[in-house]
Amino acid sequence: MKYDVQVYTGKKVTSRLEYAFDLILGNVLGLSYIITDEPDHDLPLINYSDNRAAGGLFIKPEKLLFEENIRRQDIWVAHINGIPLFYQQPPEAGFYLDVFAFGFFLVTRYEEYLIEARDEHGRFAAESSLAFKQDFLNMPVVDIWAHRLGDTLKMLYPSIDIPEKNYRHILTIDIDQPFAYRGKGILRNAGGLLMDFFRPGKPADRLACMLGRKKDPYDTYDYINTYADKYDCTLIYFFTSGGRGKYDKSIKPWRRCYKRLIRNVAEKYEMGLHTSYKSDDDPKIIYREKKNLENVSRKPIDKVRKHYLLLSLPFTYQMLQDIGIKEDYTMGYAREPGFRAGIARPFRYFDLERNEKSSLTVIPFQYMDGTYRKYKKMKPEEAYDSVQKLIERTKEVGGVFVSLWHNTSLTDNEEWKGWRSLFEFTLNKQQK
Repeated sequence: MKYDVQVYTGKKVTSRLEYAFDLILGNVLGLSYIITDEPDHDLPLINYSDNRAAGGLFIKPEKLLFEENIRRQDIWVAHINGIPLFYQQPPEAGFYLDVFAFGFFLVTRYEEYLIEARDEHGRFAAESSLAFKQDFLNMPVVDIWAHRLGDTLKMLYPSIDIPEKNYRHILTIDIDQPFAYRGKGILRNAGGLLMDFFRPGKPADRLACMLGRKKDPYDTYDYINTYADKYDCTLIYFFTSGGRGKYDKSIKPWRRCYKRLIRNVAEKYEMGLHTSYKSDDDPKIIYREKKNLENVSRKPIDKVRKHYLLLSLPFTYQMLQDIGIKEDYTMGYAREPGFRAGIARPFRYFDLERNEKSSLTVIPFQYMDGTYRKYKKMKPEEAYDSVQKLIERTKEVGGVFVSLWHNTSLTDNEEWKGWRSLFEFTLNKQQK
C-alpha cells in the first residue's frame, strides 16, 4: 500500500501517539500514513522526534504522547494571526506547535480529568475550561492547526494530495416532554387543570387538546420534519423512555400517543436515547431505558445524549461503551456555545484512564437552544451573530455542524415566541 505521508519518531510508539496521528492526519486531513524507523526520503515525511537530522518536516515532540499518567500540564497560550496555540516549538522546528499533542490534549478533554470543580448538576463547567479562559471556545482550533499542517506539507511536498472535506449539518432534537397534555393520564391532567385556572387561557387549551379538538402545543414534529427535509439535513431525534422525577417530565413510551410518535419517527429518521436525569451514570437504568425504546421503536438503539448533558469523564463513556452504545452526542456545554473539544467533527473517544482508544464515537454539538435563551438571556435576533460565526468557522474547516433543539422550544409561543426564526436561520445558513 502506498501511504500519503510517513512519520518518523525514533521512540516507542504508544497508544496516545497512534491516536494523535489518527486524529490529525487521518480524521481531519484525510491522509493515510505509516509510522516508520527507516524513512524513505523520496516520500513526504514528518519527523516527530528529537533528531532534526532525520530530515522531513521537523516537529519536536512534547512528553505528553509518550506518557501513561495524567498530570497537570504547563500550558502557555500564544496567538499567531489571532489563532491560539500552545505546546509551541523551538526556532529550529518546521512548524509553529506540536499539533499532535495540542490536538490530543483538547480532544481527549484531558483537563476534565484534572479539574474537580463542578456546577450544580455535577457537570464540568465551560467557565473552567482553558478555551473559555483564553477566549477560543468559539474556534475549532484543532481543525484549524491541522489544516495549517496540511498547507505546510503541501508546500514542502507539492505532490501530496489532501482531500477536501465537505461541510454538513446534523439537526438533533431532544424530547424531554413529548406532549404538554396528551398521554399524561387522568390524574396528572386533573392536577394540571386545577393549576391552569390560575393561568389565562390554559384550562380551555388543556381541555381542547384532551378532547382532540386542538393540537398539543408541544407537538411541533411536523414543523421540524418539514424544515429538515426542506434543507436536506440529517435529523436525529433523542427520545426519553424513563420515568418521572424532579428533572424528568416525560410520559411512558408505551402510552399510545407516544408510541405512535416514536414509531412514525423511526420509519423515516434516525433516533437515539435521551437518558433520564435520575439514571445519571447507572448502567442498569440506562440499559433498561435503552431496551424500552428499542421495544417500542422496533429498532436497535446505539446513539445517546445524556439528559442535562450529564457527562463525567471517563466513567460516562466507559459505561456507554459497555452497554453497547456506539455514538454519543453529549459533548457540548449548557451555558456556552462553541467547540468543547476544540474540533468540528466526530472523533473516537480516547480513554485516558485506560490509556486506549475506545469503540465509542463522540459527535460534539456547537450550540443548544437553551444556552442562548436561558443562560445567555438573549433574544433570538441577538443570537444570530454567534450562530453565524459558529457555522462559518465549521464550514471553513469542512466540519460537521450539530445544533441541539427541543420540540418544546419550537412552539413559537410564550417564552419561546420568536425562536423559530433562529431555528430556520440555522438551517438556511447551511445552504449558503
